[in-house]
Amino acid sequence: MAEQVSVKLAVQRTARRLEADVNAGGRGDAHLSPEFAARDDELRPLFERAERAELIGTVANRTLFHLHLGDGDTRVVELLWRDHDGRWLVEDARVFSLLPGE
Repeated sequence: MAEQVSVKLAVQRTARRLEADVNAGGRGDAHLSPEFAARDDELRPLFERAERAELIGTVANRTLFHLHLGDGDTRVVELLWRDHDGRWLVEDARVFSLLPGE
């Protein structure tokens, strides 16, 4: 059990740095694994459009972010983090659109 807590805390701390990076206008490139960055065509463009990113929560090595986009639209993004030689990097992502009026 203690191992899961340390993974969660390490991922959450890293996710907070990603949140700060996106809120400062970055695309989060330093937080993406090379494999994911090579195939990503959705997450970084969303980060570029984000006026604000909010970390919603962390469960083990997954995080949820609420992205408030420049055009008034929003997305929720689930990120899967993996340890790469002591650095937690995004290995995969799922993007969810919120239903209008919900």
